[in-house]
Amino acid sequence: MRQSLSETRGTYSLQPEPVRPGWPAASRAALLAVVLSAALAVVAIIDQAGGRSLADHVTAMYAPYGKQPDPDLLYGLVYAVAAVGALLWLAVIRAVRARRRSASVLAVVVTAVTAALALLLFGVSEYGTQIFPPLWGILAILPAVAGVFAVVLLRRRPAH
Repeated sequence: MRQSLSETRGTYSLQPEPVRPGWPAASRAALLAVVLSAALAVVAIIDQAGGRSLADHVTAMYAPYGKQPDPDLLYGLVYAVAAVGALLWLAVIRAVRARRRSASVLAVVVTAVTAALALLLFGVSEYGTQIFPPLWGILAILPAVAGVFAVVLLRRRPAH
C-alpha cells in the first residue's frame, strides 16, 4: 500500500529530544550563570565609576617599580570576561530550550571556558603579586559554578 508524503516526511527529520526532568531546572541554572556574568560587569562598572578598588590595587602594586598602569585595561578585561560568559550562557539556554541533543555537551564546554576565564583573573600575576584581587576571580568563577549545576541537571537520566 502506498503512503502519502506527509506520512513519510516525519520519518527522516531529526526530532528534538524529549524533555527530561532536569532540563527546565538546567535552563534556570544557565540563566543564573547569565545573571552572574552580568553581575560581574555591573560590579566592575560600579567600581570603575566610584570605588576604584581595582585601580588602587594595581597602582599600589606597580608603584615600587616606577610603573604607571592603565586600570582601564584591567576593567576592559573584566568586561570582556563578563560579556563572553553571558553570551556563551545565552547560547546554552537556547540549546536547552530547543531540546537539542548537544545541549549538555555545549554546557560542559561553556562551563570549562568560563572557568578558564575566571582562572585567568585568579592567576595572572606580575612582580610576584596577583594583578586582580581575589574578589574579582571569585565573582568571575560564580557563573561556572552555576554551569556545573546546569551540566549535572542536563546529564541526569530520567528515572524509569
